[in-house]
Amino acid sequence: MHGSALIGCALLLVGLQVQAQEEDEQGSDELDYSQYQYPDEGHPEYDPTDAETDLDAMAPQPGAVFGDVVPEKYFQWKRDLYSNHDLKLGFFYQSLYMSASEISPLGSNDNSWGQWWGLDLKWTPLDKGGDREGSLVLVAAKRGAVGSQAVPAPWGIEDLGSLYAVNFEWTDWDFAVEELYWEQWIGKGRFMFRVGSTAAGTLINPFRFKDARTSFTSTPFAFHESIPSPAQGPGLAAKWWPKEGSQFYISAVLNDANGNPSRGDFLGMDWGSFTKGEYFYAVEFGNIWKKDNGEFNRLFLTTFYVDKNSSSDPAFPNTEGGGFKLMGSMQQGNWVEFASYTYNTAEGGALATFGRQTVTAGAVRLDPFGMKGEFGMGLIWFEPLPDLLPGTELRNQTGFEAYWKVLLTPNLWITPGFQFLWNPSLNPAADRVFIPHIKFRLAY
Repeated sequence: MHGSALIGCALLLVGLQVQAQEEDEQGSDELDYSQYQYPDEGHPEYDPTDAETDLDAMAPQPGAVFGDVVPEKYFQWKRDLYSNHDLKLGFFYQSLYMSASEISPLGSNDNSWGQWWGLDLKWTPLDKGGDREGSLVLVAAKRGAVGSQAVPAPWGIEDLGSLYAVNFEWTDWDFAVEELYWEQWIGKGRFMFRVGSTAAGTLINPFRFKDARTSFTSTPFAFHESIPSPAQGPGLAAKWWPKEGSQFYISAVLNDANGNPSRGDFLGMDWGSFTKGEYFYAVEFGNIWKKDNGEFNRLFLTTFYVDKNSSSDPAFPNTEGGGFKLMGSMQQGNWVEFASYTYNTAEGGALATFGRQTVTAGAVRLDPFGMKGEFGMGLIWFEPLPDLLPGTELRNQTGFEAYWKVLLTPNLWITPGFQFLWNPSLNPAADRVFIPHIKFRLAY
């Protein structure tokens, strides 16, 4: 199954490349999609997985292989909605299919298939586009399996014996309000804070290609589970640019360590655990060096600590601890190289953090062969926490991932790719596992 899927994806991409070259030779009659983009509000760059980034990217994007699927009048209506009523609105549907060449002796599924749909909304009643802009942001979604298939998030650990999840974002949650917070700017482009139900990872760890919906899929690149941040839940977050004109920043996050939208009596809105005093804390220092041609380099240091929490699965370890992540990326033309190192002492936690040391390194080619998108590849080295399974010495795990992200239509991304696992820590019977995948994201 996975072999034929990869062959099919390869043939599709070759065909797309040929079509793109033919269009370049014939000249492009592509529409000017800038008329449907939201106006630039002058804020510094948001995280790749932030709701604001999502809403801006839900307008038609230039450079697609094929033409429009969603009527253009819809996007004009969205632009007018923001101009006249201060409201940004967008909808999305995305799916991920993965299969494996081998499963662990305790596993039962050699493939998984997840889906994830929902909406983003941002209402800006206070000083829109001004120095003290204030907005209410809502993200609501449903995540789960397609039919009776295995859910991708636990599949890598439970069925393949991988110590890190081969994906985390496609999990199993009922429809829930995942994020609901107020965002306030004070001094345009210099300081902002959020209060409410937030995702701790959107103001820290700003890896350029961490969006698992369209870029890297495995957690050391995407969610980065060696940082023991909880799922979305009540918290506070802030970001400050101390010097005007500088891209040096400081971010701080405090989130409920028990946060999880899959719990709660009303659409996941259970904030009662915040009063237990069990929190995730993080402070990040970073800088971006921008070039006149739009290229940029980045370096950041994230420090973190998490309390022992009372809501984790009793089957998993649950010990407080902390650590840091250092990451840098450098862009040279269409190539972006990156590397990171993470050290962590927290065990288990709400989202099952099992790694003590994590090293990643790789490169991404932007717009390969003149096609809008990315071709990325990266290596992973993952060291288990000591005494994770008492009496059992777990081996270090190595991984590799490659993907090709293509803008198929102005609102549809498709990303085929694959992972290799060498010496999966929880599956000593296997030396290597091959995991092809294909995913897509429709956002409008």
